[in-house]
Amino acid sequence: MTVSVNTLSAPDVRRLEANHQQILSLSLKFEQAMEEIGTDPKYADLQTLSNSIFLLLGQAHDLEEQVLFPGFDHRAGSCFSVMIIEHLKAEHRYDRLAAEELRLTLMALSEGRCTLPLDTIARMLCSFLECLRRHVSTEKLMMEALLAAEAEEREIFA
Repeated sequence: MTVSVNTLSAPDVRRLEANHQQILSLSLKFEQAMEEIGTDPKYADLQTLSNSIFLLLGQAHDLEEQVLFPGFDHRAGSCFSVMIIEHLKAEHRYDRLAAEELRLTLMALSEGRCTLPLDTIARMLCSFLECLRRHVSTEKLMMEALLAAEAEEREIFA
């Protein structure tokens, strides 16, 4: 039985790029909200953003795993692609867990139940955002490599 893997379509590329842009945009909004943390006693902006990033990550990761990863693996021409994909899937799991932990922490903060200092929460958020940015950058490079290989009808690691 032969498995058919479609090339990345223009709508898929647009959706992948839109997801990445939304993640980066939310990251910037998170940073801005953290700068104003002392002026918002309910931390409403942070709560809204944490709920948004959690949902967006799920959508983005599902699309990447359905569209980008199979195409990359098919075009790679190397078993190295499996390691890259498994690493990125592990990062997806980490991102979702970290986003949920962040969401719960910010909810506790807004309800007055959080015992962590604001500095610790800020560092937690900054580390999470840095991981997201690196992850998005890696996937953008992956997508560019796949698109170039498809256009030239060659393997990625050829």
